[in-house]
Amino acid sequence: MQLLTTPWLPVIYRNGTQGKMAPVDLANEEIVDIAATRADFQGAAWQFLIGLLQTALAPRDGFGWDDVWEEGLSAQRLKDAFAPFEAVFTFGPQFPSFMQDHQPLDGEAVSLALLLPEFPGSQALKRNTDHFVKRGSVEAMCPHCAALALFSLQLNAPAGGKGYRTGLRGGGPITTLVELHRYQTELQPPLWRKLWLNLMPQQATRMNIARGDDARVFPWLAPTRTSEKASGITTPEQADPLQAYWGMPRRIRIDFAHTRRGECDLCGEASEALLERMTVKNYGINYEGWVHPLTPYRVPQKEGGERFSVKGQPGGLLWRDWLGLNLGCQSDNNLESPAQVIAFHLENQPEDSDTGIWAFGYDFDNMKARCWYEHHLPVLRIPPAQQGAARQTLQSATSFATRTLSKLRSALKEAWFENPKHASGDFSFIDADFWLQTQPDFLALLTQVKNDASGDDRAMLNAWQAVIWRFARNYFDQHAIHNPQEQTDFSRIMRARKKFLTPPTDGKKSKGKKTQEAMK
Repeated sequence: MQLLTTPWLPVIYRNGTQGKMAPVDLANEEIVDIAATRADFQGAAWQFLIGLLQTALAPRDGFGWDDVWEEGLSAQRLKDAFAPFEAVFTFGPQFPSFMQDHQPLDGEAVSLALLLPEFPGSQALKRNTDHFVKRGSVEAMCPHCAALALFSLQLNAPAGGKGYRTGLRGGGPITTLVELHRYQTELQPPLWRKLWLNLMPQQATRMNIARGDDARVFPWLAPTRTSEKASGITTPEQADPLQAYWGMPRRIRIDFAHTRRGECDLCGEASEALLERMTVKNYGINYEGWVHPLTPYRVPQKEGGERFSVKGQPGGLLWRDWLGLNLGCQSDNNLESPAQVIAFHLENQPEDSDTGIWAFGYDFDNMKARCWYEHHLPVLRIPPAQQGAARQTLQSATSFATRTLSKLRSALKEAWFENPKHASGDFSFIDADFWLQTQPDFLALLTQVKNDASGDDRAMLNAWQAVIWRFARNYFDQHAIHNPQEQTDFSRIMRARKKFLTPPTDGKKSKGKKTQEAMK
Protein backbone atom coordinates (compact mmCIF):
# COMPACT_ATOMS: atom_id res chain seq x y z
CA MET A 1 0.00 0.00 0.00
CA GLN A 2 1.35 3.38 -1.00
CA LEU A 3 0.40 5.75 1.81
CA LEU A 4 0.58 8.93 -0.28
CA THR A 5 -1.37 7.91 -3.37
CA THR A 6 -3.68 5.09 -2.14
CA PRO A 7 -7.06 6.19 -0.71
CA TRP A 8 -6.75 4.78 2.82
CA LEU A 9 -7.58 7.55 5.29
CA PRO A 10 -11.29 7.66 6.28
CA VAL A 11 -12.76 11.14 5.75
CA ILE A 12 -16.06 12.97 5.82
CA TYR A 13 -17.23 15.26 3.04
CA ARG A 14 -19.09 18.55 3.24
CA ASN A 15 -22.39 16.85 2.32
CA GLY A 16 -22.05 14.41 5.25
CA THR A 17 -21.01 11.33 3.28
CA GLN A 18 -17.88 9.37 4.11
CA GLY A 19 -15.14 7.83 2.02
CA LYS A 20 -11.39 7.23 1.79
CA MET A 21 -8.76 9.81 0.85
CA ALA A 22 -5.16 9.64 -0.33
CA PRO A 23 -2.96 12.43 1.09
CA VAL A 24 -2.22 13.54 -2.48
CA ASP A 25 -5.94 14.44 -2.75
CA LEU A 26 -5.84 16.70 0.29
CA ALA A 27 -6.51 19.84 -1.79
CA ASN A 28 -10.10 18.67 -2.35
CA GLU A 29 -12.19 21.49 -0.82
CA GLU A 30 -15.08 19.09 -0.14
CA ILE A 31 -13.13 17.06 2.42
CA VAL A 32 -13.76 18.61 5.84
CA ASP A 33 -12.41 16.14 8.42
CA ILE A 34 -10.93 12.75 9.23
CA ALA A 35 -13.51 10.11 10.21
CA ALA A 36 -11.43 7.44 11.95
CA THR A 37 -13.06 4.54 13.80
CA ARG A 38 -11.18 5.26 17.05
CA ALA A 39 -10.33 8.47 18.87
CA ASP A 40 -6.61 7.67 19.02
CA PHE A 41 -6.65 6.87 15.29
CA GLN A 42 -8.28 10.27 14.67
CA GLY A 43 -5.44 12.01 16.49
CA ALA A 44 -2.85 9.85 14.72
CA ALA A 45 -4.27 10.61 11.27
CA TRP A 46 -4.16 14.35 11.94
CA GLN A 47 -0.57 14.12 13.13
CA PHE A 48 0.38 11.99 10.13
CA LEU A 49 -0.93 14.65 7.72
CA ILE A 50 0.56 17.56 9.68
CA GLY A 51 3.93 15.82 9.79
CA LEU A 52 3.72 15.06 6.09
CA LEU A 53 2.95 18.67 5.18
CA GLN A 54 5.67 19.99 7.51
CA THR A 55 8.19 17.54 6.04
CA ALA A 56 7.39 18.02 2.35
CA LEU A 57 5.69 21.38 1.94
CA ALA A 58 6.58 23.80 4.75
CA PRO A 59 7.05 27.32 3.31
CA ARG A 60 10.32 29.08 3.97
CA ASP A 61 8.80 32.06 5.82
CA GLY A 62 5.57 33.65 6.98
CA PHE A 63 4.95 35.25 3.61
CA GLY A 64 4.90 31.85 1.97
CA TRP A 65 2.55 30.58 4.68
CA ASP A 66 0.19 33.49 4.06
CA ASP A 67 0.24 32.90 0.30
CA VAL A 68 -1.14 29.38 0.69
CA TRP A 69 -3.65 30.46 3.34
CA GLU A 70 -5.04 33.19 1.10
CA GLU A 71 -4.73 31.60 -2.34
CA GLY A 72 -5.41 27.96 -1.47
CA LEU A 73 -3.53 24.69 -1.81
CA SER A 74 -3.39 23.34 -5.36
CA ALA A 75 -3.53 19.67 -6.26
CA GLN A 76 -0.48 20.00 -8.51
CA ARG A 77 1.59 21.57 -5.74
CA LEU A 78 0.69 18.67 -3.44
CA LYS A 79 1.53 16.10 -6.09
CA ASP A 80 4.91 17.68 -6.82
CA ALA A 81 5.78 17.99 -3.11
CA PHE A 82 4.85 14.41 -2.23
CA ALA A 83 6.40 12.70 -5.26
CA PRO A 84 9.96 12.42 -3.79
CA PHE A 85 8.57 10.62 -0.72
CA GLU A 86 6.50 7.86 -2.30
CA ALA A 87 9.13 5.19 -1.69
CA VAL A 88 9.45 6.25 1.96
CA PHE A 89 5.72 5.95 2.66
CA THR A 90 5.19 2.38 1.50
CA PHE A 91 3.43 -0.05 3.81
CA GLY A 92 3.74 -3.69 2.85
CA PRO A 93 5.98 -6.77 2.64
CA GLN A 94 8.85 -5.01 0.89
CA PHE A 95 11.40 -3.16 2.97
CA PRO A 96 11.91 -0.49 3.98
CA SER A 97 8.29 -0.42 5.11
CA PHE A 98 6.61 2.48 6.92
CA MET A 99 7.38 2.64 10.66
CA GLN A 100 8.92 -0.84 10.81
CA ASP A 101 12.37 -2.13 11.58
CA HIS A 102 14.73 -1.98 8.61
CA GLN A 103 16.20 -5.42 9.29
CA PRO A 104 14.62 -8.85 10.00
CA LEU A 105 13.77 -9.38 13.66
CA ASP A 106 14.41 -12.51 15.69
CA GLY A 107 12.03 -11.33 18.39
CA GLU A 108 8.69 -12.54 19.71
CA ALA A 109 5.75 -13.27 17.39
CA VAL A 110 2.60 -11.71 18.88
CA SER A 111 -0.93 -10.73 17.91
CA LEU A 112 -1.33 -7.57 15.87
CA ALA A 113 -3.92 -6.48 18.44
CA LEU A 114 -1.02 -5.48 20.69
CA LEU A 115 -0.62 -2.39 18.52
CA LEU A 116 -3.65 -1.16 20.47
CA PRO A 117 -2.50 0.02 23.92
CA GLU A 118 -5.60 -1.14 25.79
CA PHE A 119 -5.18 -4.79 24.81
CA PRO A 120 -3.80 -7.24 27.38
CA GLY A 121 -0.19 -8.33 27.00
CA SER A 122 1.31 -11.76 27.51
CA GLN A 123 1.52 -11.41 31.31
CA ALA A 124 -2.16 -10.43 31.57
CA LEU A 125 -3.11 -13.42 29.46
CA LYS A 126 -1.03 -15.81 31.56
CA ARG A 127 -2.53 -14.46 34.79
CA ASN A 128 -6.03 -14.34 33.32
CA THR A 129 -6.46 -10.68 34.32
CA ASP A 130 -8.00 -9.41 31.06
CA HIS A 131 -11.24 -8.51 32.83
CA PHE A 132 -12.35 -5.40 30.95
CA VAL A 133 -10.77 -5.76 27.49
CA LYS A 134 -11.04 -9.42 26.54
CA ARG A 135 -8.55 -11.34 24.46
CA GLY A 136 -9.72 -12.26 20.98
CA SER A 137 -12.00 -9.26 20.41
CA VAL A 138 -9.53 -7.99 17.78
CA GLU A 139 -7.74 -10.69 15.83
CA ALA A 140 -7.30 -9.22 12.35
CA MET A 141 -6.96 -5.74 10.85
CA CYS A 142 -7.16 -4.44 7.33
CA PRO A 143 -3.97 -2.73 6.08
CA HIS A 144 -5.60 0.71 6.45
CA CYS A 145 -6.33 0.23 10.17
CA ALA A 146 -3.02 -1.55 10.75
CA ALA A 147 -1.04 1.40 9.36
CA LEU A 148 -2.90 3.85 11.61
CA ALA A 149 -2.55 1.56 14.63
CA LEU A 150 1.20 1.23 14.04
CA PHE A 151 1.69 4.98 13.68
CA SER A 152 -0.48 5.69 16.74
CA LEU A 153 1.58 3.28 18.87
CA GLN A 154 4.85 4.83 17.76
CA LEU A 155 3.44 8.27 18.69
CA ASN A 156 2.06 7.36 22.11
CA ALA A 157 4.11 4.30 23.12
CA PRO A 158 4.01 3.79 26.90
CA ALA A 159 6.48 1.80 28.93
CA GLY A 160 6.12 -1.73 27.60
CA GLY A 161 8.44 -3.88 29.66
CA LYS A 162 12.21 -4.23 29.76
CA GLY A 163 13.77 -2.38 26.82
CA TYR A 164 10.47 -1.48 25.15
CA ARG A 165 10.96 2.25 24.73
CA THR A 166 8.42 5.02 25.17
CA GLY A 167 7.57 7.47 22.41
CA LEU A 168 9.81 10.38 21.48
CA ARG A 169 7.75 12.61 23.83
CA GLY A 170 7.53 10.01 26.59
CA GLY A 171 4.62 7.63 27.09
CA GLY A 172 1.14 9.07 26.56
CA PRO A 173 1.93 12.70 25.70
CA ILE A 174 -0.75 15.34 25.40
CA THR A 175 -1.00 16.72 21.86
CA THR A 176 -2.36 20.24 21.32
CA LEU A 177 -3.48 21.33 17.85
CA VAL A 178 -4.97 24.55 16.56
CA GLU A 179 -8.64 23.95 15.80
CA LEU A 180 -10.33 25.99 13.05
CA HIS A 181 -13.97 26.72 13.91
CA ARG A 182 -14.71 29.19 11.14
CA TYR A 183 -12.99 30.63 8.07
CA GLN A 184 -14.57 33.88 6.87
CA THR A 185 -18.29 32.92 6.66
CA GLU A 186 -17.57 29.23 6.23
CA LEU A 187 -18.50 27.01 9.18
CA GLN A 188 -17.13 23.86 7.51
CA PRO A 189 -13.65 24.81 6.28
CA PRO A 190 -11.82 22.17 4.22
CA LEU A 191 -9.49 19.77 5.99
CA TRP A 192 -6.36 21.14 4.31
CA ARG A 193 -7.03 24.57 5.80
CA LYS A 194 -7.45 23.09 9.29
CA LEU A 195 -4.15 21.26 8.87
CA TRP A 196 -2.37 24.33 7.50
CA LEU A 197 -2.99 26.17 10.77
CA ASN A 198 -0.77 23.56 12.42
CA LEU A 199 2.06 24.02 9.91
CA MET A 200 4.95 26.37 10.70
CA PRO A 201 7.38 28.07 8.32
CA GLN A 202 10.92 26.72 8.16
CA GLN A 203 12.29 29.93 9.67
CA ALA A 204 10.14 29.43 12.80
CA THR A 205 11.12 25.80 13.36
CA ARG A 206 14.65 25.40 11.90
CA MET A 207 13.20 22.46 10.00
CA ASN A 208 14.02 22.38 6.32
CA ILE A 209 12.21 20.39 3.66
CA ALA A 210 13.42 16.78 3.89
CA ARG A 211 14.96 14.57 1.23
CA GLY A 212 13.14 11.40 0.33
CA ASP A 213 16.08 9.17 1.25
CA ASP A 214 17.12 10.75 4.55
CA ALA A 215 17.26 8.19 7.37
CA ARG A 216 17.94 11.04 9.80
CA VAL A 217 14.30 12.03 9.21
CA PHE A 218 12.73 8.62 8.52
CA PRO A 219 14.40 6.06 10.84
CA TRP A 220 12.93 3.02 9.04
CA LEU A 221 15.23 3.72 6.07
CA ALA A 222 18.31 2.47 7.94
CA PRO A 223 19.28 -0.05 10.63
CA THR A 224 17.76 0.91 13.98
CA ARG A 225 19.82 2.86 16.50
CA THR A 226 19.34 0.27 19.22
CA SER A 227 19.63 0.99 22.92
CA GLU A 228 20.90 -2.12 24.73
CA LYS A 229 23.42 0.04 26.61
CA ALA A 230 22.53 2.99 28.82
CA SER A 231 24.56 5.22 26.52
CA GLY A 232 22.48 4.19 23.50
CA ILE A 233 20.31 7.28 23.38
CA THR A 234 19.27 9.34 20.37
CA THR A 235 19.34 13.11 20.89
CA PRO A 236 18.22 15.86 18.49
CA GLU A 237 21.85 16.38 17.52
CA GLN A 238 22.05 12.80 16.25
CA ALA A 239 19.09 13.11 13.87
CA ASP A 240 17.16 15.67 11.84
CA PRO A 241 14.67 17.82 13.81
CA LEU A 242 11.91 16.53 11.52
CA GLN A 243 12.25 13.09 13.09
CA ALA A 244 10.12 14.54 15.89
CA TYR A 245 7.15 13.82 13.61
CA TRP A 246 8.37 10.33 12.67
CA GLY A 247 9.79 8.91 15.89
CA MET A 248 10.03 5.10 15.93
CA PRO A 249 10.79 3.81 19.45
CA ARG A 250 9.33 0.33 18.94
CA ARG A 251 10.98 -2.38 16.83
CA ILE A 252 8.18 -4.05 14.87
CA ARG A 253 7.80 -6.04 11.67
CA ILE A 254 4.29 -6.91 10.58
CA ASP A 255 3.74 -10.32 9.00
CA PHE A 256 2.45 -9.63 5.48
CA ALA A 257 3.14 -13.19 4.32
CA HIS A 258 0.28 -14.80 6.23
CA THR A 259 -3.02 -13.06 5.58
CA ARG A 260 -6.63 -14.04 5.15
CA ARG A 261 -9.76 -12.56 3.66
CA GLY A 262 -12.62 -11.36 5.82
CA GLU A 263 -13.84 -8.28 7.67
CA CYS A 264 -11.59 -6.00 9.70
CA ASP A 265 -12.27 -6.26 13.43
CA LEU A 266 -11.84 -2.50 13.81
CA CYS A 267 -13.58 -0.82 10.87
CA GLY A 268 -15.73 -3.74 9.67
CA GLU A 269 -14.72 -3.38 6.03
CA ALA A 270 -14.04 -6.41 3.87
CA SER A 271 -10.43 -7.06 2.93
CA GLU A 272 -8.58 -9.62 0.83
CA ALA A 273 -5.47 -9.37 3.06
CA LEU A 274 -6.30 -9.11 6.74
CA LEU A 275 -3.19 -8.89 8.95
CA GLU A 276 -2.95 -10.90 12.18
CA ARG A 277 0.62 -11.21 13.48
CA MET A 278 3.79 -9.21 13.97
CA THR A 279 7.27 -9.70 15.37
CA VAL A 280 8.49 -7.36 18.11
CA LYS A 281 11.86 -6.86 19.75
CA ASN A 282 13.02 -4.64 22.58
CA TYR A 283 15.75 -1.99 22.76
CA GLY A 284 14.51 0.23 19.95
CA ILE A 285 15.37 3.92 19.60
CA ASN A 286 15.70 5.59 23.01
CA TYR A 287 14.90 9.26 22.49
CA GLU A 288 16.21 11.84 24.92
CA GLY A 289 16.11 15.64 24.95
CA TRP A 290 13.56 16.12 22.16
CA VAL A 291 10.90 18.83 21.98
CA HIS A 292 7.92 17.91 19.83
CA PRO A 293 6.27 20.87 18.04
CA LEU A 294 2.74 19.68 18.89
CA THR A 295 3.17 19.04 22.63
CA PRO A 296 3.36 21.35 25.69
CA TYR A 297 6.21 20.94 28.19
CA ARG A 298 6.98 21.55 31.85
CA VAL A 299 10.27 22.16 33.65
CA PRO A 300 10.30 21.53 37.44
CA GLN A 301 11.47 24.56 39.38
CA LYS A 302 13.74 22.47 41.55
CA GLU A 303 17.44 22.80 40.74
CA GLY A 304 18.43 20.47 37.95
CA GLY A 305 14.85 19.81 36.85
CA GLU A 306 14.59 18.31 33.37
CA ARG A 307 11.98 19.27 30.81
CA PHE A 308 9.17 16.74 30.33
CA SER A 309 6.11 16.63 28.13
CA VAL A 310 2.66 17.17 29.62
CA LYS A 311 1.04 13.75 30.06
CA GLY A 312 -2.53 12.59 30.44
CA GLN A 313 -3.69 12.38 34.07
CA PRO A 314 -6.80 11.02 35.81
CA GLY A 315 -9.63 13.49 35.25
CA GLY A 316 -8.07 14.94 32.12
CA LEU A 317 -7.12 18.57 31.63
CA LEU A 318 -8.87 21.18 33.77
CA TRP A 319 -9.08 24.94 33.48
CA ARG A 320 -6.08 25.25 35.79
CA ASP A 321 -4.05 23.85 32.86
CA TRP A 322 -5.40 26.38 30.34
CA LEU A 323 -2.78 29.08 30.87
CA GLY A 324 0.17 26.73 30.43
CA LEU A 325 -1.32 25.29 27.24
CA ASN A 326 -1.99 28.74 25.76
CA LEU A 327 0.47 31.38 26.92
CA GLY A 328 2.75 29.49 29.27
CA CYS A 329 3.17 30.31 32.95
CA GLN A 330 5.38 29.87 35.97
CA SER A 331 4.02 28.34 39.17
CA ASP A 332 5.70 27.42 42.43
CA ASN A 333 6.45 23.96 41.06
CA ASN A 334 6.82 24.22 37.27
CA LEU A 335 7.71 26.45 34.36
CA GLU A 336 5.10 25.59 31.72
CA SER A 337 5.36 26.31 28.00
CA PRO A 338 2.80 25.74 25.25
CA ALA A 339 3.44 23.65 22.18
CA GLN A 340 5.48 25.45 19.54
CA VAL A 341 2.57 25.32 17.11
CA ILE A 342 0.27 27.04 19.64
CA ALA A 343 2.84 29.75 20.42
CA PHE A 344 3.34 30.39 16.70
CA HIS A 345 -0.41 30.60 16.12
CA LEU A 346 -0.96 33.10 18.93
CA GLU A 347 1.59 35.41 17.36
CA ASN A 348 0.24 34.92 13.83
CA GLN A 349 -3.53 34.51 14.16
CA PRO A 350 -5.34 34.96 10.82
CA GLU A 351 -7.85 37.79 11.10
CA ASP A 352 -10.49 35.98 9.04
CA SER A 353 -10.97 32.95 11.27
CA ASP A 354 -12.09 31.73 14.69
CA THR A 355 -9.84 29.16 16.33
CA GLY A 356 -9.47 27.10 19.48
CA ILE A 357 -7.23 24.37 20.87
CA TRP A 358 -7.87 20.66 20.51
CA ALA A 359 -5.98 18.75 23.22
CA PHE A 360 -5.94 14.96 23.43
CA GLY A 361 -3.95 11.99 24.66
CA TYR A 362 -3.87 8.81 26.73
CA ASP A 363 -3.67 8.57 30.49
CA PHE A 364 -1.24 5.70 31.08
CA ASP A 365 -0.28 3.96 34.29
CA ASN A 366 3.03 2.54 33.11
CA MET A 367 1.88 0.28 30.26
CA LYS A 368 -1.82 0.27 31.21
CA ALA A 369 -4.15 2.59 29.29
CA ARG A 370 -6.58 4.01 31.84
CA CYS A 371 -8.40 6.51 29.64
CA TRP A 372 -8.30 8.59 26.47
CA TYR A 373 -9.05 12.29 26.98
CA GLU A 374 -10.04 15.00 24.54
CA HIS A 375 -10.64 18.67 25.27
CA HIS A 376 -11.67 21.62 23.14
CA LEU A 377 -10.32 24.82 24.70
CA PRO A 378 -10.66 28.51 23.83
CA VAL A 379 -7.83 30.64 22.49
CA LEU A 380 -7.22 34.14 23.85
CA ARG A 381 -7.20 36.37 20.76
CA ILE A 382 -5.37 39.49 21.87
CA PRO A 383 -2.42 41.39 20.35
CA PRO A 384 0.98 39.92 21.25
CA ALA A 385 1.86 43.15 23.08
CA GLN A 386 -0.95 42.51 25.59
CA GLN A 387 -0.21 38.85 26.18
CA GLY A 388 2.27 39.51 28.99
CA ALA A 389 -0.27 41.45 31.07
CA ALA A 390 -2.97 38.88 30.34
CA ARG A 391 -0.64 36.07 31.41
CA GLN A 392 0.08 37.82 34.72
CA THR A 393 -3.61 38.44 35.43
CA LEU A 394 -4.62 34.86 34.66
CA GLN A 395 -1.67 33.41 36.56
CA SER A 396 -2.69 35.43 39.64
CA ALA A 397 -6.25 34.18 39.25
CA THR A 398 -5.11 30.56 38.94
CA SER A 399 -2.76 30.84 41.91
CA PHE A 400 -5.53 32.24 44.09
CA ALA A 401 -7.85 29.39 43.08
CA THR A 402 -5.16 26.81 43.83
CA ARG A 403 -4.56 28.24 47.32
CA THR A 404 -8.28 28.38 48.01
CA LEU A 405 -8.73 24.77 46.97
CA SER A 406 -5.91 23.70 49.28
CA LYS A 407 -7.55 25.48 52.19
CA LEU A 408 -10.96 24.01 51.31
CA ARG A 409 -9.56 20.48 51.21
CA SER A 410 -7.87 20.92 54.59
CA ALA A 411 -11.01 22.44 56.13
CA LEU A 412 -13.19 19.53 55.03
CA LYS A 413 -10.74 17.03 56.47
CA GLU A 414 -10.73 18.95 59.75
CA ALA A 415 -14.54 18.87 59.75
CA TRP A 416 -14.73 15.18 58.94
CA PHE A 417 -11.92 13.62 60.97
CA GLU A 418 -10.69 13.83 64.52
CA ASN A 419 -7.13 13.40 63.24
CA PRO A 420 -7.20 15.05 59.78
CA LYS A 421 -3.45 14.81 59.16
CA HIS A 422 -3.66 11.04 59.19
CA ALA A 423 -6.99 10.74 57.38
CA SER A 424 -6.88 8.08 54.70
CA GLY A 425 -8.99 7.85 51.59
CA ASP A 426 -9.36 9.32 48.13
CA PHE A 427 -10.22 13.02 48.32
CA SER A 428 -9.63 13.75 44.63
CA PHE A 429 -13.36 14.33 44.14
CA ILE A 430 -12.96 17.67 45.95
CA ASP A 431 -10.40 18.83 43.42
CA ALA A 432 -12.47 17.55 40.50
CA ASP A 433 -15.60 19.30 41.76
CA PHE A 434 -13.72 22.53 42.37
CA TRP A 435 -12.12 22.80 38.93
CA LEU A 436 -15.14 21.58 36.97
CA GLN A 437 -17.75 23.66 38.77
CA THR A 438 -15.72 26.88 38.60
CA GLN A 439 -14.93 26.48 34.90
CA PRO A 440 -17.81 28.76 33.75
CA ASP A 441 -16.45 31.48 36.05
CA PHE A 442 -13.00 31.09 34.53
CA LEU A 443 -14.39 31.32 30.99
CA ALA A 444 -16.17 34.51 32.02
CA LEU A 445 -12.87 35.85 33.36
CA LEU A 446 -11.21 35.04 30.01
CA THR A 447 -13.84 37.13 28.26
CA GLN A 448 -13.18 40.00 30.64
CA VAL A 449 -9.43 39.82 30.07
CA LYS A 450 -9.98 39.74 26.32
CA ASN A 451 -12.26 42.79 26.36
CA ASP A 452 -10.48 44.83 29.03
CA ALA A 453 -8.55 47.74 27.53
CA SER A 454 -7.84 49.63 30.76
CA GLY A 455 -4.82 47.57 31.75
CA ASP A 456 -5.87 47.80 35.44
CA ASP A 457 -6.52 44.27 36.65
CA ARG A 458 -7.08 45.10 40.32
CA ALA A 459 -10.88 45.31 40.22
CA MET A 460 -11.04 42.27 37.97
CA LEU A 461 -8.96 40.14 40.33
CA ASN A 462 -10.85 41.35 43.40
CA ALA A 463 -14.12 40.30 41.79
CA TRP A 464 -12.64 36.94 40.77
CA GLN A 465 -11.36 36.25 44.29
CA ALA A 466 -14.80 36.97 45.68
CA VAL A 467 -16.41 34.52 43.26
CA ILE A 468 -13.95 31.74 44.07
CA TRP A 469 -14.19 32.31 47.79
CA ARG A 470 -18.00 32.24 47.74
CA PHE A 471 -17.91 28.96 45.83
CA ALA A 472 -15.48 27.42 48.33
CA ARG A 473 -17.55 28.60 51.31
CA ASN A 474 -20.77 27.20 49.83
CA TYR A 475 -19.06 23.94 48.94
CA PHE A 476 -17.83 23.54 52.52
CA ASP A 477 -21.30 24.18 53.92
CA GLN A 478 -22.86 21.64 51.55
CA HIS A 479 -20.35 18.86 52.25
CA ALA A 480 -19.06 19.30 55.79
CA ILE A 481 -21.96 17.51 57.47
CA HIS A 482 -21.79 14.53 55.10
CA ASN A 483 -19.08 12.29 56.50
CA PRO A 484 -19.21 8.71 55.19
CA GLN A 485 -16.42 7.44 57.46
CA GLU A 486 -16.96 8.85 60.95
CA GLN A 487 -19.88 9.95 63.12
CA THR A 488 -20.81 13.57 62.50
CA ASP A 489 -19.37 15.90 65.14
CA PHE A 490 -21.07 19.30 64.77
CA SER A 491 -18.79 21.09 67.20
CA ARG A 492 -15.77 19.93 65.18
CA ILE A 493 -17.48 21.08 61.98
CA MET A 494 -18.14 24.55 63.42
CA ARG A 495 -14.54 24.89 64.60
CA ALA A 496 -13.31 23.94 61.13
CA ARG A 497 -15.76 26.35 59.52
CA LYS A 498 -14.71 29.25 61.75
CA LYS A 499 -11.07 28.62 60.88
CA PHE A 500 -11.88 28.27 57.20
CA LEU A 501 -13.89 31.49 57.02
CA THR A 502 -10.81 33.57 57.69
CA PRO A 503 -10.52 34.80 54.10
CA PRO A 504 -7.29 34.27 52.16
CA THR A 505 -5.44 37.22 50.73
CA ASP A 506 -3.15 37.63 47.75
CA GLY A 507 -0.25 38.88 49.85
CA LYS A 508 -0.93 42.62 49.48
CA LYS A 509 -2.69 44.40 52.35
CA SER A 510 -4.67 46.81 50.18
CA LYS A 511 -6.00 44.08 47.94
CA GLY A 512 -6.58 41.79 50.91
CA LYS A 513 -8.87 44.33 52.61
CA LYS A 514 -10.90 44.82 49.45
CA THR A 515 -11.13 41.08 48.98
CA GLN A 516 -12.41 40.62 52.55
CA GLU A 517 -15.10 43.21 51.95
CA ALA A 518 -16.18 41.44 48.77
CA MET A 519 -16.36 38.08 50.55
CA LYS A 520 -18.80 39.22 53.23
